Amino acid sequence: MTPTGTAELRAVSLRCPSDLTPQSLEWLTDGLAAALPSLRMRGLFQARVDMFSEADLITVVLAGDTVVGALASRWCALDSGTRFLHVTAQFVADAYRHGGVFRQSWRSHFAGILESGHEFPGLFALKTYNPVVYCAMRTFAAAPGTIFYPGTDEPASGVPAVPVAEIARVVAPGRPFQPATGVIASAGSPADLYAEMPLSRDEAVNAYFARSLRPGDRILCVLGVQPEGGGAAMIQRAFGLGDRDA
Repeated sequence: MTPTGTAELRAVSLRCPSDLTPQSLEWLTDGLAAALPSLRMRGLFQARVDMFSEADLITVVLAGDTVVGALASRWCALDSGTRFLHVTAQFVADAYRHGGVFRQSWRSHFAGILESGHEFPGLFALKTYNPVVYCAMRTFAAAPGTIFYPGTDEPASGVPAVPVAEIARVVAPGRPFQPATGVIASAGSPADLYAEMPLSRDEAVNAYFARSLRPGDRILCVLGVQPEGGGAAMIQRAFGLGDRDA
């Protein structure tokens, strides 16, 4: 575990599989279950512990000794050989939704990726039932040379020049996918993880999720960062990582 971060919040990096011992996994899942009492976290971890066991890097955010957030990802490849970062888990404690946990988790996660010798990801993907997660990922698309899928109009306009159907097959094998909406049917387990759908501050996004999803469905979100245009460098600077090679 490598500590990083501020006096108020700090982050530890678990590099998998070496750091993900049975003890560290229990510590992480127990901490997240306590941090998110509004969700059926125990049921989630019983069904989907692979979100951590198959990750390459897990960033855990702590306030003191208390787990208040986690971000996990793994590298995947398409048939073409194009690599993308699959974000397998992203959690922020109920009590820290409007604090700095999101920024701390992504800052430390990006730093861990770069320190491992990887280039900044040119393609990100995650699936979510949470409009807040969608909006958070969409903020990265403010950088130049980026594309974000899906939009909130239906059918989705301007499906990006990345193979979203193939990405869906990688992140949710065997699940039906609707490219026009971004919906992957029955991709979430347990289906009743959320007692009710969370709400973001963007009413259009909330409405899009409400009309598109049933419990257990997920929206596939894809962010592309073009090699030209300076978007990768801008995102890194926005997270306080300075000028690094993009």
